[in-house]
Amino acid sequence: MQPLSELPLVTIVTPSYNTGRFIEETLRSVRDQDYPNIEHIVLDSGSTDETLDILSRFPHVRLITAAPPTLTGKWDVGTSLARGDIVGWLCADDFYLPGAVAKGVQALKAHPEAGLVYSNFLEVNDKGIEMSRRRSKQAGFLELRDERLYVPTEGAFMRHEALVRVVPINARYPLVCDWDTWIRLSKLYPLVHIDDWWGAFRVHQSQMSKVNKYEFWTQQRAMTCAHGGHYFSMLFWNYWGEKVVRAFNMLRRGQFKIFVSKLRDLYVGVSRWFVMTKQG
Repeated sequence: MQPLSELPLVTIVTPSYNTGRFIEETLRSVRDQDYPNIEHIVLDSGSTDETLDILSRFPHVRLITAAPPTLTGKWDVGTSLARGDIVGWLCADDFYLPGAVAKGVQALKAHPEAGLVYSNFLEVNDKGIEMSRRRSKQAGFLELRDERLYVPTEGAFMRHEALVRVVPINARYPLVCDWDTWIRLSKLYPLVHIDDWWGAFRVHQSQMSKVNKYEFWTQQRAMTCAHGGHYFSMLFWNYWGEKVVRAFNMLRRGQFKIFVSKLRDLYVGVSRWFVMTKQG
């Protein structure tokens, strides 16, 4: 791959639709980075809430209106418009921690063989207050396919040169399209984990993975199996094992209704998979 310049341009791509509740913190987190060479592209598909009013207060943002309605479409358009040698994908409800971009650039310079570098991440609530710290690990193709998603979108920076080799984004898996992209990148380039904290993932009730929780499981299993994984790999036990442990803790505390709902999640998630496999 081509060596990076002394101060490479970094393009941050943010998809948006009615994200006014959270997007201001996202925009501020990019604007307030200490790295001086950043391009921020926001792709909005007709927001009807306060999103566009908030965006108007951030003149540094390159706003693309009438963007594709799908997340994968927005990622594709943003990637095609990116002028930077380095690209970061930042959802409109997540945000970077101070110094994240500079650290990402430094890591890519230190690892010229890498197509992507990534960090650990924070989980925050809907008010942006830290709830937990999630430590990732060094992972490649097999770990991403068979264990879990180790690359947080809000803590990852890619070489544009590498990213364009795996676009367009796979629209078949809109809920796990980032995960699928990391797996496809890992087939071509090393991915490098940096034991640091670059981004915050916001946990809230309206996020896609919660609203579409059954479809999320179905898509991640279909996607990883399409890359050669097995249904009852460690990914299955990691995903459902954690839920079963939480469910039994709820049972121990006498939270019977929640316990039953978790068992229902397991039943629906697995049965939808088998229905899908029978359909082809």
